[in-house]
Amino acid sequence: MAMIRRVCRAFLLMNWLIIIWVALALANIGSYWKAQQRLAKVSQVWGKGLAWIFGIKIKIIGDPSHFEGGLVISNHTGYVDILVHAAVWPLRFASKSSIKHWPFLGWFIATGRPIWVDRFSPAKSKIAAKQFKESMDNGVLLLVYPEGTSTGGKDGMLKFKSTPFESAAAGDNWILPTIIRYGETPDAKPIAWYDDMTLLPHLWRLLGYRRINAEVTIMEPFKPGGRHRKELAKFAYDEMEKEYTKIFKSGDVVI
Repeated sequence: MAMIRRVCRAFLLMNWLIIIWVALALANIGSYWKAQQRLAKVSQVWGKGLAWIFGIKIKIIGDPSHFEGGLVISNHTGYVDILVHAAVWPLRFASKSSIKHWPFLGWFIATGRPIWVDRFSPAKSKIAAKQFKESMDNGVLLLVYPEGTSTGGKDGMLKFKSTPFESAAAGDNWILPTIIRYGETPDAKPIAWYDDMTLLPHLWRLLGYRRINAEVTIMEPFKPGGRHRKELAKFAYDEMEKEYTKIFKSGDVVI
């Protein structure tokens, strides 16, 4: 049964990506920021469709509609986070520059005009920070994973990089902390994709699950209030770490 499910979902996945690629191409027409706002809406449709194809049931704790502009931040456990968050909000993504070189997927993601982040290049980091601010100033929600990489998701968060907070501080934009986690799988293998895991085998395994439970906890948004980026990164981390510990001590995700 799992193999049939994988084959059917792989077929749906390829066709859905083609449909969304056409939608993204059409949304790119016109003035830059109008197009970017349309691209964010298409990304939400993309996320909802992928969640359905993968059988992901998303439980949202809080009201996502109350946040209409600014920086969304979250802990990070791999590529599944991206489509879950996309299903919740119309977003512009801040993606690692290395993703550009992934076969097919890199080209597809580039169509949505993400902000490419290269944390090893100070010059490119400054350009990315400028694009962060411009996006938020023009009413486009931005999604950033300030840990800078993905983890297994159960052993605490990595300390936050401060660079993503620079643009929020400069524009005094709202920051929305969120926590994401997943339910246990039938084979007890992780939904998280991290360390040296190979992408395609992990993806093939996920396609075989009848259902994946995901939970997104929306915390209270806050404004920089004059704090610089390092202060903001520490404040956000401390607040999220407390919520993270409480959430993961509460037991499995129930939907």
